[in-house]
Amino acid sequence: MNTLVQSYGPPPGPLAVRIKEPSMGLFYWVVTRLGTQEYAGEAKVEASDHPYPTHEAAMQAGVACMKALKTQAPASL
Repeated sequence: MNTLVQSYGPPPGPLAVRIKEPSMGLFYWVVTRLGTQEYAGEAKVEASDHPYPTHEAAMQAGVACMKALKTQAPASL
């Protein structure tokens, strides 16, 4: 009998944190999953819902989120 394995979310690939500054002095973090093939782009996984006052504060929050996402990732089959 054949069984199908369901996968959720974007395809596997390394996570990255990006910092965006849409307005002067307002920093947002975005966690993206990099594509596993050369032509594949990045897929947004999570993003901050409020601005941070400094680039460093946004980076620390984004890295904390990325670490939490990595611990929640299901084990590979």
